[in-house]
Amino acid sequence: MKKFLSVTLILALALTLCFSFVACNGQNVKIVEIDYSTVLADYLKYPDATNVASMNSISRNVAEILADDSLSDSEKIASAMYRSIYNEIDCEYFAYFIDRVGETKLNNNHGQLVYQRLRRQSDKIKDDWTLKLPVNHNFIAEAMFVTSADIRYVTGGKYYRMSNKSDIVYNEKTGLLEVETWKKQKSSNWNRDENAKDSRSYAEARKTCINWKVEGIVKSEGAKIESKTDDNGNKYYELTFSIDVAKANADNASFDDKKTENSTIGMLENDNGGKGMKYEYCDLVVQIWECGLAKQYYVNESWSGTIQSVYKGSAQSVSKIVFSYSMADQDDSVTASIKAGIK
Repeated sequence: MKKFLSVTLILALALTLCFSFVACNGQNVKIVEIDYSTVLADYLKYPDATNVASMNSISRNVAEILADDSLSDSEKIASAMYRSIYNEIDCEYFAYFIDRVGETKLNNNHGQLVYQRLRRQSDKIKDDWTLKLPVNHNFIAEAMFVTSADIRYVTGGKYYRMSNKSDIVYNEKTGLLEVETWKKQKSSNWNRDENAKDSRSYAEARKTCINWKVEGIVKSEGAKIESKTDDNGNKYYELTFSIDVAKANADNASFDDKKTENSTIGMLENDNGGKGMKYEYCDLVVQIWECGLAKQYYVNESWSGTIQSVYKGSAQSVSKIVFSYSMADQDDSVTASIKAGIK
């Protein structure tokens, strides 16, 4: 049985328990909690009828998987997790927001990285923002490859990519990363043909860092499945489990061997341009709506290795990912306005 684990972040870095950090060269900021409703207004609402219908068309839903007595709890969790990736493939539209804050060591330097991604997706539009900023750090050369801001926008069958033209700022009131102005990334990534639907695939979905294929590497110890109900009477499942890192680290075939269906460590190394990488721990709390769509994911992980073939380091990260399946959160007007203002 093959074991797969999908973590995608050019550099997965981790949450420090301290809200402030004595910085040498990097921005000295206080990390604050985010009000996710300011990013996705409907992230706590049950998926709308259109999306529920699209998920009901899939033959085996999450409720059936979890009720299958022939499966162990760890097997049920792995199957339910894999089933939930179809939120990015088969539902009519979705949006998610990822917030990851972390601490890392690269060679002799250390600091925090704030990584945030907001994506809106349908068959017609892809509106995808990714921002990374090191804070409270003493990175020098390292800061260059962990700092970036990009918008990938597909509309009307055309692709437009925008990058930041001004400094990225961490807003200590909202907890959000901000960029004042944007520019065209390069001419080859501006107004070229692309179908938004093409990015609705397993290979693309795993890049969110939330879609895990964990067959064979879910620890049986501590694995827990609970049926819960929110304040509005909507049902969801909460899966609490850890990855068996000994098994995950042993699944280390290189990325080139399997491409999209890659090994656990092969995926991790490819996503980070790394080598000799391994997990120290990886714990998850996953909430899935009764209809099978992902609700919220929490990932607490640590790994070590060589990054970009240069930096020896380690990282511990905590991520929160929230989803919306409402047309209210498909509004791409801000991105459209930015694109219209770029000459």
